[in-house]
Amino acid sequence: MDTIAILSSPESFHNKNEMEKVRNVIKEKGSGIIHYEVKSFMDIGEALFRFNECNITAMVIIGGQALSSATFEYIIEKKPFGNVQIPLSVLSSDDERFISQSFGATSSNPYQDLKHILQKHKAGSLLNHLVKVPLIKIEGALHVGKLYGLYFCAGEITNWRSLFKRTLYKNGLRRLIQNYSTIFSLLYRAYISSKRSDNIGNMIRINRNQRGAVVGSYFIVLLSSLDWIFLGTKFPIKNLANTLNFLSVENTKDAIMNTGKEMLKGYYGERALPGHVVTEIEHARLVFNKSFVVDGCFYETGLNGELLISKTENINFIHLG
Repeated sequence: MDTIAILSSPESFHNKNEMEKVRNVIKEKGSGIIHYEVKSFMDIGEALFRFNECNITAMVIIGGQALSSATFEYIIEKKPFGNVQIPLSVLSSDDERFISQSFGATSSNPYQDLKHILQKHKAGSLLNHLVKVPLIKIEGALHVGKLYGLYFCAGEITNWRSLFKRTLYKNGLRRLIQNYSTIFSLLYRAYISSKRSDNIGNMIRINRNQRGAVVGSYFIVLLSSLDWIFLGTKFPIKNLANTLNFLSVENTKDAIMNTGKEMLKGYYGERALPGHVVTEIEHARLVFNKSFVVDGCFYETGLNGELLISKTENINFIHLG
Protein backbone atom coordinates (compact mmCIF):
# COMPACT_ATOMS: atom_id res chain seq x y z
CA MET A 1 0.00 0.00 0.00
CA ASP A 2 1.17 3.55 -0.77
CA THR A 3 1.99 5.80 2.18
CA ILE A 4 -0.23 8.75 3.08
CA ALA A 5 1.08 11.51 5.35
CA ILE A 6 -0.96 13.44 7.91
CA LEU A 7 0.29 16.78 9.21
CA SER A 8 -1.66 18.14 12.17
CA SER A 9 -1.46 20.85 14.81
CA PRO A 10 -3.12 20.14 18.19
CA GLU A 11 -3.03 23.88 18.94
CA SER A 12 -5.47 24.47 16.08
CA PHE A 13 -8.30 22.87 18.06
CA HIS A 14 -10.23 24.76 20.72
CA ASN A 15 -11.64 21.45 21.92
CA LYS A 16 -8.71 19.12 22.65
CA ASN A 17 -11.01 16.09 22.42
CA GLU A 18 -11.24 16.68 18.67
CA MET A 19 -7.50 16.09 18.28
CA GLU A 20 -7.80 12.88 20.27
CA LYS A 21 -10.53 11.73 17.88
CA VAL A 22 -8.15 12.37 14.96
CA ARG A 23 -5.48 10.24 16.67
CA ASN A 24 -7.97 7.43 17.25
CA VAL A 25 -9.01 7.37 13.59
CA ILE A 26 -5.36 7.07 12.56
CA LYS A 27 -4.81 4.20 15.01
CA GLU A 28 -7.89 2.37 13.75
CA LYS A 29 -6.85 2.53 10.10
CA GLY A 30 -3.42 0.98 10.75
CA SER A 31 -0.70 0.67 8.10
CA GLY A 32 0.29 2.97 5.27
CA ILE A 33 0.02 6.14 7.38
CA ILE A 34 2.66 8.49 8.77
CA HIS A 35 1.46 11.15 11.21
CA TYR A 36 3.39 14.18 12.41
CA GLU A 37 1.99 16.60 15.00
CA VAL A 38 3.71 19.99 14.88
CA LYS A 39 4.16 21.93 18.12
CA SER A 40 5.21 25.07 16.25
CA PHE A 41 5.47 26.08 12.62
CA MET A 42 9.23 25.61 12.88
CA ASP A 43 8.48 21.86 12.87
CA ILE A 44 6.89 21.88 9.42
CA GLY A 45 10.21 21.59 7.58
CA GLU A 46 11.21 18.54 9.64
CA ALA A 47 7.81 16.94 9.04
CA LEU A 48 7.95 17.40 5.27
CA PHE A 49 11.54 16.12 5.20
CA ARG A 50 10.39 12.91 6.91
CA PHE A 51 7.43 12.61 4.59
CA ASN A 52 9.73 12.86 1.59
CA GLU A 53 11.98 10.10 2.99
CA CYS A 54 8.91 7.85 3.26
CA ASN A 55 7.99 8.41 -0.42
CA ILE A 56 4.46 9.54 0.38
CA THR A 57 1.86 9.69 -2.40
CA ALA A 58 -0.59 12.11 -0.69
CA MET A 59 -0.72 14.46 2.30
CA VAL A 60 -3.54 15.59 4.58
CA ILE A 61 -3.23 18.88 6.48
CA ILE A 62 -5.43 19.06 9.59
CA GLY A 63 -5.45 22.44 11.29
CA GLY A 64 -6.31 26.09 10.93
CA GLN A 65 -5.47 28.46 8.09
CA ALA A 66 -2.16 29.37 9.71
CA LEU A 67 -0.96 25.77 9.44
CA SER A 68 -2.07 25.32 5.83
CA SER A 69 -0.60 28.70 4.83
CA ALA A 70 2.77 27.89 6.40
CA THR A 71 2.77 24.45 4.77
CA PHE A 72 1.92 25.92 1.36
CA GLU A 73 4.76 28.42 1.78
CA TYR A 74 7.26 25.70 2.62
CA ILE A 75 6.17 23.53 -0.31
CA ILE A 76 6.40 26.38 -2.83
CA GLU A 77 9.57 28.07 -1.59
CA LYS A 78 11.61 25.13 -0.21
CA LYS A 79 10.45 22.37 -2.58
CA PRO A 80 10.82 19.51 -0.04
CA PHE A 81 9.50 17.00 -2.58
CA GLY A 82 11.63 18.29 -5.45
CA ASN A 83 9.70 18.38 -8.71
CA VAL A 84 7.17 15.79 -7.52
CA GLN A 85 3.65 17.15 -7.08
CA ILE A 86 2.21 15.59 -3.91
CA PRO A 87 -1.63 15.87 -3.87
CA LEU A 88 -2.99 17.64 -0.79
CA SER A 89 -6.17 17.47 1.24
CA VAL A 90 -6.97 20.26 3.71
CA LEU A 91 -9.26 19.47 6.65
CA SER A 92 -9.88 22.63 8.62
CA SER A 93 -10.15 22.47 12.38
CA ASP A 94 -13.04 24.04 14.27
CA ASP A 95 -14.60 27.03 12.46
CA GLU A 96 -12.52 27.48 9.31
CA ARG A 97 -14.34 25.01 7.04
CA PHE A 98 -14.63 26.86 3.76
CA ILE A 99 -11.58 25.34 2.05
CA SER A 100 -12.17 21.76 3.17
CA GLN A 101 -15.77 21.98 1.98
CA SER A 102 -14.60 23.41 -1.32
CA PHE A 103 -12.93 20.06 -2.02
CA GLY A 104 -15.77 17.80 -0.99
CA ALA A 105 -15.55 17.56 2.80
CA THR A 106 -19.03 17.00 4.19
CA SER A 107 -18.61 17.20 7.96
CA SER A 108 -18.01 19.94 10.48
CA ASN A 109 -15.63 17.54 12.28
CA PRO A 110 -12.30 16.82 10.57
CA TYR A 111 -11.94 13.36 12.09
CA GLN A 112 -15.07 12.21 10.24
CA ASP A 113 -13.72 13.41 6.89
CA LEU A 114 -10.36 11.83 7.76
CA LYS A 115 -12.14 8.47 8.05
CA HIS A 116 -13.47 8.99 4.52
CA ILE A 117 -10.00 9.87 3.22
CA LEU A 118 -8.32 6.86 4.80
CA GLN A 119 -11.03 4.53 3.51
CA LYS A 120 -10.44 5.84 -0.01
CA HIS A 121 -6.68 5.48 0.52
CA LYS A 122 -7.07 1.85 1.56
CA ALA A 123 -9.30 1.16 -1.45
CA GLY A 124 -6.81 2.84 -3.81
CA SER A 125 -9.31 5.43 -5.02
CA LEU A 126 -8.14 8.52 -3.10
CA LEU A 127 -6.37 10.09 -6.08
CA ASN A 128 -9.08 9.39 -8.63
CA HIS A 129 -10.28 13.00 -8.63
CA LEU A 130 -7.62 15.72 -8.40
CA VAL A 131 -8.20 19.46 -8.84
CA LYS A 132 -5.22 21.57 -9.95
CA VAL A 133 -5.42 25.25 -9.00
CA PRO A 134 -2.90 28.04 -8.38
CA LEU A 135 -2.28 29.19 -4.83
CA ILE A 136 -2.64 32.85 -3.91
CA LYS A 137 0.19 34.73 -2.19
CA ILE A 138 -0.80 37.74 -0.06
CA GLU A 139 2.02 40.05 1.03
CA GLY A 140 1.62 42.86 3.58
CA ALA A 141 -0.50 41.34 6.37
CA LEU A 142 0.08 42.80 9.84
CA HIS A 143 2.43 40.70 12.04
CA VAL A 144 2.53 37.96 9.40
CA GLY A 145 3.97 39.57 6.30
CA LYS A 146 3.17 36.77 3.88
CA LEU A 147 0.22 34.40 3.56
CA TYR A 148 -0.67 31.61 1.14
CA GLY A 149 -4.19 30.40 0.48
CA LEU A 150 -6.98 29.79 -1.99
CA TYR A 151 -9.24 32.78 -1.57
CA PHE A 152 -9.01 36.37 -0.37
CA CYS A 153 -11.94 38.60 0.56
CA ALA A 154 -12.24 42.23 1.66
CA GLY A 155 -15.00 44.83 1.80
CA GLU A 156 -18.13 45.34 3.85
CA ILE A 157 -19.05 41.67 3.61
CA THR A 158 -16.26 40.80 6.05
CA ASN A 159 -18.33 42.43 8.81
CA TRP A 160 -20.53 39.32 8.79
CA ARG A 161 -18.11 36.83 10.26
CA SER A 162 -20.68 34.06 10.47
CA LEU A 163 -20.66 33.84 6.66
CA PHE A 164 -17.09 32.50 6.77
CA LYS A 165 -17.63 30.16 9.73
CA ARG A 166 -20.75 28.26 8.75
CA THR A 167 -21.10 24.62 7.77
CA LEU A 168 -22.35 24.48 4.19
CA TYR A 169 -24.98 21.87 3.46
CA LYS A 170 -24.29 20.16 0.16
CA ASN A 171 -27.74 19.07 -0.96
CA GLY A 172 -31.41 18.99 -0.19
CA LEU A 173 -33.89 21.22 1.55
CA ARG A 174 -31.50 22.29 4.31
CA ARG A 175 -29.12 23.75 1.75
CA LEU A 176 -31.95 25.60 -0.03
CA ILE A 177 -33.27 27.06 3.21
CA GLN A 178 -29.78 28.00 4.39
CA ASN A 179 -28.85 29.70 1.13
CA TYR A 180 -32.02 31.73 0.73
CA SER A 181 -32.23 32.81 4.37
CA THR A 182 -28.55 33.77 4.44
CA ILE A 183 -28.73 35.71 1.17
CA PHE A 184 -31.84 37.66 2.14
CA SER A 185 -30.41 38.47 5.57
CA LEU A 186 -27.06 39.49 4.12
CA LEU A 187 -28.59 41.69 1.44
CA TYR A 188 -30.96 43.41 3.84
CA ARG A 189 -28.16 44.31 6.22
CA ALA A 190 -25.86 45.33 3.36
CA TYR A 191 -28.58 47.44 1.76
CA ILE A 192 -29.10 49.35 5.02
CA SER A 193 -25.38 49.82 5.64
CA SER A 194 -24.80 51.11 2.09
CA LYS A 195 -26.08 54.48 3.31
CA ARG A 196 -22.66 54.86 4.93
CA SER A 197 -20.77 53.98 1.75
CA ASP A 198 -19.28 57.47 1.43
CA ASN A 199 -17.19 56.98 4.59
CA ILE A 200 -13.60 57.56 3.49
CA GLY A 201 -12.38 54.99 6.02
CA ASN A 202 -14.16 52.27 4.02
CA MET A 203 -12.45 53.08 0.71
CA ILE A 204 -10.30 50.49 -1.08
CA ARG A 205 -7.78 51.30 -3.79
CA ILE A 206 -7.53 48.52 -6.40
CA ASN A 207 -4.89 48.09 -9.10
CA ARG A 208 -5.46 45.01 -11.27
CA ASN A 209 -2.66 43.63 -13.46
CA GLN A 210 -0.78 46.95 -13.22
CA ARG A 211 -3.60 48.87 -14.87
CA GLY A 212 -4.83 52.22 -13.63
CA ALA A 213 -6.00 52.20 -10.02
CA VAL A 214 -9.61 52.73 -8.98
CA VAL A 215 -10.79 53.87 -5.56
CA GLY A 216 -14.19 53.17 -4.09
CA SER A 217 -16.28 51.70 -1.30
CA TYR A 218 -16.94 48.01 -1.91
CA PHE A 219 -19.40 45.45 -0.66
CA ILE A 220 -17.07 42.65 -1.90
CA VAL A 221 -13.55 42.49 -3.27
CA LEU A 222 -12.62 38.87 -3.84
CA LEU A 223 -9.73 37.00 -5.47
CA SER A 224 -10.01 33.24 -5.62
CA SER A 225 -8.45 30.11 -7.10
CA LEU A 226 -11.81 28.41 -6.60
CA ASP A 227 -14.60 28.54 -9.15
CA TRP A 228 -17.27 29.52 -6.62
CA ILE A 229 -17.84 31.96 -3.79
CA PHE A 230 -20.21 32.08 -0.84
CA LEU A 231 -23.06 29.57 -0.75
CA GLY A 232 -21.93 27.91 -3.97
CA THR A 233 -22.36 30.86 -6.36
CA LYS A 234 -20.34 29.97 -9.48
CA PHE A 235 -17.99 32.23 -11.43
CA PRO A 236 -18.18 32.23 -15.24
CA ILE A 237 -16.01 29.55 -16.87
CA LYS A 238 -12.44 30.81 -17.21
CA ASN A 239 -11.07 31.83 -20.59
CA LEU A 240 -7.43 31.58 -19.49
CA ALA A 241 -5.60 28.86 -17.59
CA ASN A 242 -3.71 29.59 -14.37
CA THR A 243 -5.51 32.80 -13.51
CA LEU A 244 -7.38 33.95 -10.42
CA ASN A 245 -11.07 34.78 -10.38
CA PHE A 246 -11.67 38.41 -9.43
CA LEU A 247 -14.94 39.92 -8.23
CA SER A 248 -15.67 43.43 -6.99
CA VAL A 249 -19.10 44.75 -6.06
CA GLU A 250 -19.54 48.42 -5.21
CA ASN A 251 -21.24 49.22 -1.92
CA THR A 252 -24.30 50.79 -3.52
CA LYS A 253 -27.92 49.68 -3.31
CA ASP A 254 -28.18 48.79 -7.02
CA ALA A 255 -24.93 46.80 -7.07
CA ILE A 256 -25.84 44.94 -3.87
CA MET A 257 -29.28 43.99 -5.19
CA ASN A 258 -27.76 42.83 -8.48
CA THR A 259 -25.24 40.61 -6.73
CA GLY A 260 -28.05 39.23 -4.59
CA LYS A 261 -29.89 38.16 -7.75
CA GLU A 262 -26.78 36.35 -9.00
CA MET A 263 -26.39 34.58 -5.65
CA LEU A 264 -30.01 33.46 -5.73
CA LYS A 265 -29.48 32.05 -9.24
CA GLY A 266 -26.31 30.33 -8.07
CA TYR A 267 -23.97 31.74 -10.71
CA TYR A 268 -22.62 34.95 -12.22
CA GLY A 269 -23.57 35.36 -15.84
CA GLU A 270 -21.44 36.73 -18.64
CA ARG A 271 -23.31 40.02 -18.97
CA ALA A 272 -21.91 43.13 -17.33
CA LEU A 273 -23.70 44.33 -14.20
CA PRO A 274 -23.63 47.94 -12.94
CA GLY A 275 -21.15 48.34 -10.12
CA HIS A 276 -19.59 44.91 -10.77
CA VAL A 277 -16.28 43.67 -12.14
CA VAL A 278 -16.08 39.93 -12.79
CA THR A 279 -12.86 38.94 -14.56
CA GLU A 280 -9.64 36.91 -14.45
CA ILE A 281 -6.35 38.35 -13.23
CA GLU A 282 -2.80 37.33 -12.34
CA HIS A 283 -2.09 39.85 -9.60
CA ALA A 284 -3.47 42.90 -7.83
CA ARG A 285 -2.40 45.67 -5.46
CA LEU A 286 -4.93 46.75 -2.83
CA VAL A 287 -4.67 49.61 -0.34
CA PHE A 288 -7.09 49.86 2.60
CA ASN A 289 -7.04 49.90 6.39
CA LYS A 290 -9.50 47.24 7.46
CA SER A 291 -9.50 43.52 8.14
CA PHE A 292 -9.62 40.92 5.38
CA VAL A 293 -10.18 37.18 5.11
CA VAL A 294 -7.92 34.44 3.77
CA ASP A 295 -9.45 30.96 3.62
CA GLY A 296 -11.95 31.80 6.35
CA CYS A 297 -9.44 33.34 8.79
CA PHE A 298 -9.33 37.08 9.58
CA TYR A 299 -6.21 39.25 9.29
CA GLU A 300 -5.40 42.97 9.21
CA THR A 301 -3.44 45.07 6.75
CA GLY A 302 0.01 46.35 7.73
CA LEU A 303 0.87 49.90 8.71
CA ASN A 304 0.80 51.26 5.16
CA GLY A 305 -2.41 49.36 4.33
CA GLU A 306 -0.97 47.91 1.13
CA LEU A 307 -1.42 44.29 0.06
CA LEU A 308 0.21 42.62 -2.96
CA ILE A 309 -1.79 39.61 -4.14
CA SER A 310 -0.52 37.27 -6.84
CA LYS A 311 -0.98 33.75 -8.14
CA THR A 312 1.76 31.19 -7.61
CA GLU A 313 2.32 27.73 -9.05
CA ASN A 314 -0.42 25.14 -9.32
CA ILE A 315 -1.09 22.61 -6.57
CA ASN A 316 -3.02 19.34 -6.84
CA PHE A 317 -5.84 19.06 -4.31
CA ILE A 318 -7.77 15.90 -3.56
CA HIS A 319 -11.50 16.18 -4.14
CA LEU A 320 -13.51 13.87 -1.93
CA GLY A 321 -16.74 13.98 -3.91
